[in-house]
Amino acid sequence: MRIALISFEFPPSVAIGGIGTYAYEAARMLALAGHEVEVFAAGGVGEEPVAEFGVWVHRFDVKNRQELSKAVVPVFAKRHREKPFDVLESPEIGAEGAGIKAAFPDLPLVVKLHTPSYLVGKVGYEQPTLIEHLRFTLGGLRRGRWAKRSSPSYNVELDPECLFTRSADEIAAPSRAIGGVLTHDWHLNSSKVSTFAYPFSPEPSLLALPLPSQGKVIGFLGRLEARKGVVELARAIPDILKRIPELRFRFLGPSWPFKQGDMESWIKHHCRNVLDRLEFVGAVGKEQLAAEFQKCDIMILPSRWENFPFACWETMASGRAVIGSASGGMADVIEPGVNGLLVEANSTKSIVKAILSLANDPEKVAQMGEAGRKRILHLLAPERILSLQIASYKRAIQRAKERINGEK
Repeated sequence: MRIALISFEFPPSVAIGGIGTYAYEAARMLALAGHEVEVFAAGGVGEEPVAEFGVWVHRFDVKNRQELSKAVVPVFAKRHREKPFDVLESPEIGAEGAGIKAAFPDLPLVVKLHTPSYLVGKVGYEQPTLIEHLRFTLGGLRRGRWAKRSSPSYNVELDPECLFTRSADEIAAPSRAIGGVLTHDWHLNSSKVSTFAYPFSPEPSLLALPLPSQGKVIGFLGRLEARKGVVELARAIPDILKRIPELRFRFLGPSWPFKQGDMESWIKHHCRNVLDRLEFVGAVGKEQLAAEFQKCDIMILPSRWENFPFACWETMASGRAVIGSASGGMADVIEPGVNGLLVEANSTKSIVKAILSLANDPEKVAQMGEAGRKRILHLLAPERILSLQIASYKRAIQRAKERINGEK
């Protein structure tokens, strides 16, 4: 099968988060199985081979996903004329494949669900405090008008990401949560929505880590931003340390803007009385992950929403006991009490309870770490996901044939 994969993110040039990681993992899985894969991504100009598994990557000098959608069309058209693609895959976010879809409407299209822009904005929206609301209102009055502050509005029928997804022959959801949310919010045809996981190949250095022997160091991995649940985690820390003062917290990830500053500064201010027990490591590259994980016993990822986060799968592969979020795809993988714990989204109380339940039970920490590693190696193994992904492409090809015949 000849597959065109559109992804603004594709390592190493553009490695923002999980979308790029998925694209890389999927391209490798498909290529190693003998399929022809070409990737169309941001991060420069020209072509480059991925020598490890024989995929050609076409790079474009674009600033955002919308620019990529337009820029790829001439190069894609040339490659498609030389040797036609059987199927096109694109993420829903940014409607990156919309330009190709418009130019080649008969080409079978699979839209892979990640997390669309409206949902990112909804989850990341931070309700203003009373003081912030008063400042905003008083500022408006000083300018001679009444200012009203509200959460962002949204019209589904004007959302290009939604309209692009509806045009797909096959919609692939890596978690039940994202499939359910978008089927409801975007009024998708549920018969086109299939659910199967992303493939994941853990780094050998993660699998080689020994299991933790205690539960005293709590780590967080990811961007320090509101939708990752770090606000609720920060609010939980003082209460946790009152009960178990010897615990330590390590934040692994870059700090993003928050309120009038950045998230790291906000956390430090909120936890100013316990700063000696907090460590901010900053951004961590893949080559550093194993060493950083080894310094932690328990990892917490209390996101307000996650579709199917590779940060969680890396954590589980490392043998750390994981506390994940019940809101999103982590709930498809983590079996509470067996290979991890789940906390409610936006719940400081739930975070406190989960951390306290593990911190004084090193045996449970090690058991969950071992079970989590086994779970990931089985459930997300590329050899298991490959047949599901190929079946998804075949459904798209068949539906495209039926669609074209029906239009004649």
